[in-house]
Parts: sequence; structure tokens; C-alpha cells
Amino acid sequence: MPEISTALIIKIIVIAVAIGGGIAVIYSVKKAVSNAIGRQLSRANDLLRTINDATEERQNNAMQFTYVDPNVVNNIKRDFPDYDENIAKSIVENTVMKYFLVINGEASENQLEYCTEAFKQRAATMAKDNLSTVTPKHYDDIHIHKSQVASYHRDHDAATAKFQVSLEYKLNGIKAQHIYEADYSYYLSMGIEGENASLICQFCGAPVDTAGSVCPYCGSEIHSSVERTWKVSRISMLR
Repeated sequence: MPEISTALIIKIIVIAVAIGGGIAVIYSVKKAVSNAIGRQLSRANDLLRTINDATEERQNNAMQFTYVDPNVVNNIKRDFPDYDENIAKSIVENTVMKYFLVINGEASENQLEYCTEAFKQRAATMAKDNLSTVTPKHYDDIHIHKSQVASYHRDHDAATAKFQVSLEYKLNGIKAQHIYEADYSYYLSMGIEGENASLICQFCGAPVDTAGSVCPYCGSEIHSSVERTWKVSRISMLR
């Protein structure tokens, strides 16, 4: 059996030490990376908890609605089976946000899409009057906590769902919370708002003076969308 030279033994030892050292370095790097990722994940989780806690606190501190009729949605659906509460809330909340931009002079009243023409004109007048004052009102950091349809009324001219909107904003730099009320109306005949979105049959073009689902002239089924026929007709501070 050939003898193993001293040089070869030394070389083997050096290689073994190098491999061992490399493994140790790799392990150390892997551990350091793992610890770094763990710290970052921990910080991210802490940040998420902070955001969630702040959101929950904000919701808990939001102004509460006045009385809400528990049967209001059912009453609306009784007259308008296609009424979609989620679409209605989205339109009302979006309109309230744009309403403040109009008052600020940062948007045109024509950007109030799902509103009556009369309301657009009132908003434009309010914006003009506001901007002409020595110290105009300016709304910043507007945040809607929640909204809810609270009541419903129908007469010969219109059906109106009254929404309450709990929100907060900074008015000229001062934080405030309020409940606003928005009328969301479906005009059944030519009323004081001059709206007739639901009066024309899309099949024969005949006037339709009721909210029925069948045109009394051609007998066609009338498909109406809440986005086209319901319009915001009023926004005001409730408290």
C-alpha cells in the first residue's frame, strides 16, 4: 500500500477546512438572510396591525346615523325590483365626494354625473358664492366612514330614498365629523326638478308616466337601470 505523503495530507486537510469554512459561511449567510426577512415580515405585520387598529378606531369613532327604517330596502324593492343597494350606495358616496370638490372650485358641476340638472345648478351657485367670499370654505382629507339608506318615500311625482352619509374632513384645516343627507330620486313624471329620465320607452319612444315594467303603448318590457334612472337631487348637512 503506497504511503500518503505529508504534502497530500496537508492538502486534504486544507480542502476539508475550506469546505467546512464554506459551509459555515453559507449557513451564516442563510441565517442572516432568514433573520432579516423575519424582521421585515415582523415590521410589515406590525404596520398592518397599526393600520387595522387605526381603521377600526376611526370606524368606532365615526358619527352614528339617526333612525334607520329596518324595512327601507324591502320597501324600495317592492316598487323597484331591480334596485341595487350596492350600486346606489356607490353612486351616492361618489357624488358626495365630487360635491365637495365642486364647492372647493376643483371640479365642474358637470362632473356630478348622476344628479338632477337643478341640483347641478344649485351646486354651481354654492361654489360661486363660496369662492367669492373673503375666506372661502375649503374641504380637504375627505373620508366617508359609511353610508346607509335610511328612509323611503313615494308620491305621484317621484320616489326618493334618503341616504345618510357619515364622514369626516378638514374644513380650512380644522378636522370635523358630520352626518350628511342625500336624496336619491326616481322621477315618475315631470316634476319640479325637470327630470324625465324614466319617461321614454326605449323601443317605441312613447312617453311612459309610471314606473311599470311594460310600455302601455307598444307592450314592450322596459328594462331600466338604477344608474340611468335614479339621480341625486339634494345633499345637505344633517348634523
